[in-house]
Amino acid sequence: MMIQNEQQVISTIQGVLDPLDMRLYDIHFNHVAKMIRVFIDRESGSITIADCKKANQSIMSALDQIEGIRASYSLEVSSPGIGRPLKRPEHFTWAVGKTIYVDAGKDKIKGYLRETHPDGIVVATQDGEQFIRFNTIVKANVVEDLAYDRRR
Repeated sequence: MMIQNEQQVISTIQGVLDPLDMRLYDIHFNHVAKMIRVFIDRESGSITIADCKKANQSIMSALDQIEGIRASYSLEVSSPGIGRPLKRPEHFTWAVGKTIYVDAGKDKIKGYLRETHPDGIVVATQDGEQFIRFNTIVKANVVEDLAYDRRR
C-alpha cells in the first residue's frame, strides 16, 4: 500500500510538532520497507532521546486518525544529527554560520556558510568566498566543529 497523500501526512506531523516546540527537519517515505522516517529539531537547543520518544508517541496518535497509515507503516523519529544533511534552502538558512561540506559535482568545498540567496549559497574558504548555485549541489552537510575535544 502506498501513501496516497504524503502532503497530508507531512501537514499532520508538522501540526503535532509545533506545540511541542519542535520542527519537522526532514521526512523520508520508504514504501518498500513501509517506513516513515521523521527527522526533528528545534530552533533553540538540541533534541534528546526523550524528545524523540514524545514526538514519536504524538505522531503515532495523529497518524492513527489518517485512514490506513499506521496500520501499514512503521514510524521512526530521530534527530538529523550533528553532520545533518542540507537538502532544502531552509536547511542552508539554518546552517548559516556553520562549517559545511558541499559536493557540487566537480567541486568539493569545505568552508564557513556565510549566507544564503534565493538561488544559492556563499561559502567562505581559505581561498576566499565562493557562490554555489543550489542546482549544482549534489550533496551537502554540516561538518562537526571540534574545539579541544568539545563540540561547539
